[in-house]
Amino acid sequence: MPERKRLLGIVASHRAGGNSEALVRVALGAAADAGAETDIVYLSDLRVGFCRGCLRCVYKGQGCVQDDDVPWLFETVAAYDGLILAAPTYLLGAAAQVKALIDRAVADLVRRPGPRSKPTGTLCVAGLPGWDHFVRPVTNQLALLLGGRLVGSLTAYAPGPGEVLLDEGVLQRARDIGLAVLEDRLLPPPEGACPVCHLKRPPEALRTPCPFCGHDPAGPEGSHRFTGESLARFVEEWMYPSRERFLARRQEVEAARAAIEEFRPRRVRPG
Repeated sequence: MPERKRLLGIVASHRAGGNSEALVRVALGAAADAGAETDIVYLSDLRVGFCRGCLRCVYKGQGCVQDDDVPWLFETVAAYDGLILAAPTYLLGAAAQVKALIDRAVADLVRRPGPRSKPTGTLCVAGLPGWDHFVRPVTNQLALLLGGRLVGSLTAYAPGPGEVLLDEGVLQRARDIGLAVLEDRLLPPPEGACPVCHLKRPPEALRTPCPFCGHDPAGPEGSHRFTGESLARFVEEWMYPSRERFLARRQEVEAARAAIEEFRPRRVRPG
């Protein structure tokens, strides 16, 4: 018998019993009914620190200076055959924990370059249409940086915790995404959206490169800034050389910094 595929769900919400969790459970349930082995991770269970911008992970190749659960998360995701990621909307975009993981992905790009082809589906929840413009592309960005290749996504509107469970149309779309991840089958992108990151754009703009993911409809198929090749080129051609560029101007920087040292505004802290 063929080995069962293993799918991982990630709930990028700190609200227990919320809509993000509900949609992940529905999507994973459909995949499990079709024979998948499924597990789930709650970001609320993890210690996730903010990137400090020190770039030690790039220049020294020693991983992130922070001792938290982010490396564990990236390594865990890599062990699965497919990924389902759900996130809530807070004021137009995805919740802060999503962006925190995007920033921390730099260390993973250096440590584990290569193809990013894991079938992935994303499930976004918002309370009010029109206040969710950035949630889907930003959540999809995290999915792509986790090593995914987007096969489907949705945005559901459900203000109250668990209210999404009353919308059978959304639940069916979540099931479809779960099955698409299991079967590694591409679903049509939302109408009027970039086929890679699903950023909504005016119809005439869809003929030009996407400003978010860089997908060019006139370019090679499957090319965008989040492919393994593009990300490796970004690290090799920009991030690594940035150290030498800085060192070449370090004396100028130190002189400029000394010039502003005379002005020291009072530092205010809690307590």
